[in-house]
Amino acid sequence: MKRILSLILVFAMLTLMAGCSCGEKKTEQETTTIAWAKGESLFGSKLKEYFDACQRNDKKGIKAKQKLTTGFGEVAKEKNLSKRIGYTFADLNADGTEELLISLIDMKDKLNNYVIAVYQYTGDGIKRLLEGWSKNTYYLMKDKLILNEASGEAEDAEITKLHMRENAFEYVSTLSIKYGKKKKINYLYAEVGKPQNTKKFKVDKKFWQKKCKEWEDQIDVNNVKMIKDFK
Repeated sequence: MKRILSLILVFAMLTLMAGCSCGEKKTEQETTTIAWAKGESLFGSKLKEYFDACQRNDKKGIKAKQKLTTGFGEVAKEKNLSKRIGYTFADLNADGTEELLISLIDMKDKLNNYVIAVYQYTGDGIKRLLEGWSKNTYYLMKDKLILNEASGEAEDAEITKLHMRENAFEYVSTLSIKYGKKKKINYLYAEVGKPQNTKKFKVDKKFWQKKCKEWEDQIDVNNVKMIKDFK
């Protein structure tokens, strides 16, 4: 009898746990759906601009005078653009209202999947905060920070983590490459503050590469919706 009662108790506990798990998944799906509905409502006019531009690209191509500039102007040469542009929402400054991120999507290589524009919704309407292109790429990280990879001339390159406060982005930490005399490479790292105001210190190549990989592994390529599916 005791064995039967024990089995019944175990079964009941497993059933309860399964019920909780399903309930949590359902709540998560409902939350995501609500977030998308709110985001698409707030940024509907901007999303329609991208949707219409992508549709025109399939037929006539996008002209240089198109409203959507910088990053979008560069990727306009891509084939099947309507299948490459995606968008997502993320509350980057933790103010309760999500920002809109428009991205160039490459499912095979997440480092080719970069943000070409970040928009904020304010009382004055929709404002563009960041613009990205191939030599100045932005990525959404899992912790809601923005990773920026920029290359200038052959003399330097920089990888920076950015945090959004209100309507502006601040530097969190930076990895830099600077060429010294006889083209000697100096690997530099700054933990906090803007690069121009923070004294960077030299690190060895292994540290630099390890930190760089850690940051790139945090790039979030999930939860992206394709612009072709925007209604």
